[in-house]
Amino acid sequence: MNEQLLESIMQQEPFLQDHLLCLAYAGSRSYGTETAASDIDLRGIAFAPWHTVLGLDTYEQTMLKVPDMVVYALKKYVQLAMKGNPNILELLFIDREDTLVLTAYGEELRASRGLFVTKKVFHSFGGYAIRNIRKLSERSSSDYDGKDASHLIRLLQTGKELLAEGAMQVKRPNWQELLAIKRGEWPLDELLAYADKCFAEMEKAYERTRLQEQADREAIEALIIRMQTEFYGDHLKR
Repeated sequence: MNEQLLESIMQQEPFLQDHLLCLAYAGSRSYGTETAASDIDLRGIAFAPWHTVLGLDTYEQTMLKVPDMVVYALKKYVQLAMKGNPNILELLFIDREDTLVLTAYGEELRASRGLFVTKKVFHSFGGYAIRNIRKLSERSSSDYDGKDASHLIRLLQTGKELLAEGAMQVKRPNWQELLAIKRGEWPLDELLAYADKCFAEMEKAYERTRLQEQADREAIEALIIRMQTEFYGDHLKR
């Protein structure tokens, strides 16, 4: 399936053939919570086409509908990662078995992921979750959106991991629990109590964390300048 996916992508966007840093499964397939009905979601990072760097055009991302894919320009990706965006940070921690493409540049970016993990994850991960806990609490019955509920529990758990350990497991060890929530099998009162417990644990992790306040902008900028200088220098020699 991976080869067919890549072939389809390269036919639609040929420049990605030699511009990708990484491409990986995203969403439920990377969390271990996919079902027979789950779509294929892909997320990746690429060097922008060289003429958009040196010329008048700009490039931020490539989006496809089939497969459902978003590939961010390296600069755009880094800007989002520095803000602690949950979906963006995940790409730096996704299991290798869930990657379709991972170049030496992609490996280097993954090895530097600690530069992007900051206290901001409390607000980016927890902010989404608390809004959705409030929505759940307004329900008068167990008729809730299981997919959203599973998502918020997972975010609280991975946010806590980042704050406590500076890393997270994208492939969730409690995938069976998350699948049960996704199927709507948890009573609403139990789900709300569990969400409150997870949020309280995340708050404690935030109080104790040794993470930096903000991403190391100077180190990150030096990294992407060097990577892009090497890549475009080699590209223009061809």
